[in-house]
Amino acid sequence: MVFGVGLLVNAILIAIPVGGSVGALMGLDAHRAATGQKPLFTGDNDDGINPGNGNGNGKGGDSTGGGGGGHPTVTNNGVEHTLYCDLSWGITPPSKTEQYTLNPNQWGVTSDSTGNGLCMNITTLVNQTYAAKTAPEFSITWQYDPAPESMPVHGYPNIRVDDVLPKEMDKISELNLDLHWTYGVGDKTAASTDTKALEKENLATNVAIDMFLDTDADKAENGTEAKFEVMVWFWMSSLEAQPHGWGHPKTHRVVEGTNFTLFSDKNDNGQQVLSWVPDTIVERFTGDIYPLITELYNLEGDDYPAKDDYLGSLSFGTEVYSVNNNVTFWAEQYKIDIKSRG
Repeated sequence: MVFGVGLLVNAILIAIPVGGSVGALMGLDAHRAATGQKPLFTGDNDDGINPGNGNGNGKGGDSTGGGGGGHPTVTNNGVEHTLYCDLSWGITPPSKTEQYTLNPNQWGVTSDSTGNGLCMNITTLVNQTYAAKTAPEFSITWQYDPAPESMPVHGYPNIRVDDVLPKEMDKISELNLDLHWTYGVGDKTAASTDTKALEKENLATNVAIDMFLDTDADKAENGTEAKFEVMVWFWMSSLEAQPHGWGHPKTHRVVEGTNFTLFSDKNDNGQQVLSWVPDTIVERFTGDIYPLITELYNLEGDDYPAKDDYLGSLSFGTEVYSVNNNVTFWAEQYKIDIKSRG
């Protein structure tokens, strides 16, 4: 289950050459050392930021996406690459179109956590001029050792768009998604996901959209108070990152040629978690995923939302458990277009 705060983004990520992401910033260690900052991937990236509670609701200081505050930036031809290694930090790059927030969201990191840590690299345009429904490209490089079974997740780095939700679900007609992501071994972004290489590194993670729903609009915006958490997964790397209710499928639904299976159970917070998991890895997805939500209306009982409930938040990210060596998640393209009825 994704424990992170639900975040929504109306976005298509800016494509840049492969390897021009986190890997291009590894040389900033020298800069950090020269300015008295901690090295990257030290396993201690608190920087005084509150890691939040067990549901990933930690909130750090706001940022405009530029450097400062221990966040080194490299600028090249009007494009900025800024690195954030904080536990939690609300990053809202200035934009002349949609506003969005990104967060490393390492809510599960404690003083006992071991490993190299996690850094989020965000690519922004200096002129703030993005096409409609566009957000920065971002990538996550991380490595953590396995945590106790009672709290195995170290974080859910993700992205959201602001001031869009909540919205009554029966007033939504489509939730169109255009998505391309990859995972790779090492500090640089990968052109495609080599699942066998990642398996050798004992990678435990998943890639998913995370939504929170409730009959109350205010509660639907809160990842702790919402009654329902609805997820659409695109990959589960191993059984260590399985959803709640794994092994007890509820139903199936084919959307845009992908077969999704629904699993459901309560989390430790008492919320009902409904997870649609694909049969295989889905790096690219284009189409309307709203049928996966409306399908829930047809299932009986209090364990499923009603059509007049509110969709309060929607996020996209990767849930980080553990891995032997550094790996990099790259959100190369991401667009969400929520269409309303009428």
